[in-house]
Amino acid sequence: QGRWPLRRASPPGLPPQSRRPAAMAKSKNHTGNNQVYKNHRNGIKKTRRPKKMSMQGMNCKFVRNQAFAKRGMQCTPEEKEERLKAQKEAQKKMEEKKMTERAERLKELEEGAKATKK
Repeated sequence: QGRWPLRRASPPGLPPQSRRPAAMAKSKNHTGNNQVYKNHRNGIKKTRRPKKMSMQGMNCKFVRNQAFAKRGMQCTPEEKEERLKAQKEAQKKMEEKKMTERAERLKELEEGAKATKK
C-alpha cells in the first residue's frame, strides 16, 4: 500500500469498466459579460464628499482636547476685539525685541571683525 500508483480502485461491488469517465477540466472561471450594462443602467455616480472630516482613527486625546479648545474660542464681539488688540500689542513687542537683538548681533559681529583685523 504505497503512495503510487495513483489509480483508485473501483467502488466495491462494481466491475472496473463501469466507472464514469473523468470530467474535463473547467476552462472559464469568470466573466464580466453583463456587468458593465448593469452598472450603467443607473449611471455611475461620483461619491459625495463629507461635510465634516471623520474623527475615526484619530488620537482620542487630541480629538477631546480639540473639542474643548473650540468651546474655549467662542466669545462675544467685544471680547474678540480685546483679543485682537492684545495680539497686535504682543506682535509689536516681539518685533521690537527682534530688532534690538539684530542690532546687538550686528554690533558683536563688527567688534569681532575689528578685533580680527588688529
